[in-house]
Amino acid sequence: MSDTSRHRLEHQLAELHLREHAVLLGNGTTGLALLMRALGLQDRQVAVPDSVCLNVPLGLRLGGAVPEYLDNQWSDLGLAVAALAVPDPARGALLAVHGYGQVSDMDPLIAAAHRQGLPLLEDACLAMGGTHHGRPVGSFGLASVISFGAGKPLSLDHGGAVLTDDAALAAELRALDAALPAFREAAQARIDALGSAHTRLYNRCWPDEIASEAPAYAAELLASGDAFLHRFDPRREAPLQALLPRLPALVQQRREQFERLRQLLRPLEGEALQVLPLTPGAVPWRLNVLMPHRHEALQALHAQGLHASSWHPRASAFLPGPGAEAAHPVAERLGQEILNLWVDEHATPAYFQDVVRTLAEHLSSRVRHDLTLPA
Repeated sequence: MSDTSRHRLEHQLAELHLREHAVLLGNGTTGLALLMRALGLQDRQVAVPDSVCLNVPLGLRLGGAVPEYLDNQWSDLGLAVAALAVPDPARGALLAVHGYGQVSDMDPLIAAAHRQGLPLLEDACLAMGGTHHGRPVGSFGLASVISFGAGKPLSLDHGGAVLTDDAALAAELRALDAALPAFREAAQARIDALGSAHTRLYNRCWPDEIASEAPAYAAELLASGDAFLHRFDPRREAPLQALLPRLPALVQQRREQFERLRQLLRPLEGEALQVLPLTPGAVPWRLNVLMPHRHEALQALHAQGLHASSWHPRASAFLPGPGAEAAHPVAERLGQEILNLWVDEHATPAYFQDVVRTLAEHLSSRVRHDLTLPA
């Protein structure tokens, strides 16, 4: 990638998010790690929601910061504002995570950060293309992280960026990025393998065996920091340049797909299946439902070869930090009951029909099971 083409792409990303600067990086995890270093947050706590992609606290840890786990809130599945009412002298920053593609209500988070004299950072990796009060997600706080990883609204399976209006911060991020190794295919393979291992571990051990199994996985994850931290692959510049203008159409497609699937699921809604509605301006990562017997439903879908996932378990179960032992009822219920159904460009009408049929059969079998009297 030439300096000119990289500068042009970064300018487009900054302009799209109403920011002064964009720094192109190897991935969103790298963005979080370098932000921690650039802001001097080593050994400081950074408040994050407990139900979150594991790469979020991993990025903090790789940057030397300490994830402080607080509960999520039902209104937007983001960081619970009520949990920020009591300041913590060990806290160095707040990280607003637009989890599940929902858009967090930024106003109370901005107010809380201001009251506590802390920087507010924004993880917009799953909600790029979304809006909050008419402003693009990625335009709030001191700095924002976006990602072009697999499954993201703009998906290249590689790359990310940090957005900011602070010229000095952008310069420091560039200097830190320049010291990182170049992208290697072997590193991406390592990241993918760790992700698959996490999924297998969670599906096999949640919830009873996580406490005994997670420490070994966490140690392996942290020891693999060199795989996560690398520079942007210059070979991806042209594909990203070509994909960027398609963002509005891709976002609209996800919203339309979400609504189609939601309409198909309406006859199944009730105590056994609850669809979580979108917040205004959200970019659906998946259509999220809550099911008391989620794991059984997940197994039924997988048995039919249908995509579905059970993210996110409490991240504190894997990468402990302050708050890991606290009661987080929203995060706990999400970890136990959330089922994520595909609504991106890969979801077809046949997939929707098969998902609804499989879930209907599962719910019907549950009713028959519940009505069966013991011998």
